[in-house]
Amino acid sequence: MRTRILLFCGVVLVVCLWLLWRQHEAPKPIASPEVVAVSTNPPVVQSQPVNPPSAPPAVAGQPPASVPQSTPKTGMELYSQMRSNLLSPERRARLEQFQEAWRTPIQFYGQVVDENTNPVAGAQVDFDCNDLSTNGTSYYHTGSDANGLFSIVGITGKLLSVHVSKEGYYSSRRDREYFDYAGNGDNNFIPDAGNPVVFHLLKKQQGEHLIEKDFPPGIGQIWQLHHDGTPIELDLLNGSQNVTGGGQLKLEFWRDLSNPNARQFDWKLQISALGGGLIPADEEFAFTAPETGYRPSIVINMPATNQVWLGELRSRYYIQLPNGNYGRFDFYLLAGNGAFTVKSWVNPTGTRNLENDPGQ
Repeated sequence: MRTRILLFCGVVLVVCLWLLWRQHEAPKPIASPEVVAVSTNPPVVQSQPVNPPSAPPAVAGQPPASVPQSTPKTGMELYSQMRSNLLSPERRARLEQFQEAWRTPIQFYGQVVDENTNPVAGAQVDFDCNDLSTNGTSYYHTGSDANGLFSIVGITGKLLSVHVSKEGYYSSRRDREYFDYAGNGDNNFIPDAGNPVVFHLLKKQQGEHLIEKDFPPGIGQIWQLHHDGTPIELDLLNGSQNVTGGGQLKLEFWRDLSNPNARQFDWKLQISALGGGLIPADEEFAFTAPETGYRPSIVINMPATNQVWLGELRSRYYIQLPNGNYGRFDFYLLAGNGAFTVKSWVNPTGTRNLENDPGQ
């Protein structure tokens, strides 16, 4: 027992001496771990080019501004570099190859003309370029010269969109708007200064106050045609739907329901102008109604075996009302469930002018 007590006292003494020595030892600083904070929300930028490597646009006849040889990396490039450091060499090479498409040099040459193919000077041209800038898109602006010509060079990216507009003109929606410069195989756009892309504007004329109606009249509403041919009539003057009587436009729809799950099915639509007539309007700006050539109804027959079968229909027509007034309407049908929309414009004055001027 006495031996154990002496042993315990010896251990306590050793511990006390070690603690006393630690108190006199100079404390050493403890290194803090390096913390890198990565934000998941990219910073908000203004609608102007923010990536330093991109040069400002150059209008035809002006050389592009030079790009500094050494520029700071954008947020997207830093993020991509950080991700690349975590990848294997093979995946890193694939990522670099993918990013290289977004550094493709871009040149674009265009010309703005009116409905008579005359050059339009002073048109505003807006470019959106998908690139490696902070928010993934850079925006550029220029204008057309006296010959309607414009251009942009000295920038890099993958996809360029071009929109042309001018006060007092309508912009065509049928013109090509998107141009791929990389990643689209053999279909990538190839610019040609000697053959500029043509954009069309239509000069606004003296419009009239047309009766404009939407069917259905409000957002969120759905109107459907019966699949058994039960007619629905639309009153283009009052904006109402009638079962029978009182309308100027009648719609009848048939749809084969023998197999509700079929991807293609037989359907037919008949559009009739009650007491008047219809003419398909193929032009983009249907602003002048024809004098003659109207027929009472138009039938669209779509059997399931049709090689160009359509599950939805978008069409436009001129209409002559029973009182001789003229109008036009856009029609949309989703054949699967018979849902449809109609937007119509009618000139109550009796003239064939169908260019709307809501301000009158």
